[in-house]
Amino acid sequence: MLIDNVAAAREVTAHLASLGRTRIGAIGFDEQGSATSRQRLTGFQQALYEAGLRFDPRLAAQVAEFDRPNGLAAMRTLLGLPYGVRPDAVFCFSDMLAVGAQRALYEAGLDIPGDVAVAGVDGSAEGLYSTPSLTSVVPDQASIAAMAVSCLVTRIGSEDPLPYEVRTAPHRLAVRESTDGVRRPLPT
Repeated sequence: MLIDNVAAAREVTAHLASLGRTRIGAIGFDEQGSATSRQRLTGFQQALYEAGLRFDPRLAAQVAEFDRPNGLAAMRTLLGLPYGVRPDAVFCFSDMLAVGAQRALYEAGLDIPGDVAVAGVDGSAEGLYSTPSLTSVVPDQASIAAMAVSCLVTRIGSEDPLPYEVRTAPHRLAVRESTDGVRRPLPT
C-alpha cells in the first residue's frame, strides 16, 4: 500500500514552480537508492522539465535516513552553496526531512517562505503543527487502511499463497504556510 510517488513529487514540485521559484532543491535522495527515493527524484525531475527549469545536481542533497537530523544537515549543505545557486524552494522527500530543513533555515535567519519555500511528503502531525505549517503531500490513510484490510481478508481466506501485489492509494497536496505564507488557524 503506497501512494504514486512519482505523481506526488511531480505535483508538489509543480506547486513550487508555480510560485515563481526557479532554483528548486530536493532533499532525500538516499544513499541506498531506495525505490521511494528514486521515484520521488524522478517526479521532481519531471516537474522541473515541465516547468522549463533545469535539474541542477548540486541542489539534490543526499541523505542517509528520512529524518530531522539529515534534513538539517542537507539544508545546511544547500545553504553553503553560492548565493545565485542555493535554492529558493526545497522539496523534501519526507515531512521529517522538511522539519529539519526548516530548522536550518531558521538558524540561518531566513524567512519561510519568503526566502525559501519548503514542502514535504507524509502529511504528518508534526508538519501540520510546525511553524510555519508545512505544505505536504497527504496520503489518504483511510484508503490505505481499507486496502490493507481487504488484502488481509483475501490472504486469510486463500488456501494458496497469493502473489506479491502493489496497491496505490490516492493522495492530495495540502498547501500551507511554508509555501504560500498565508497564516491560518489549525482545525480543532
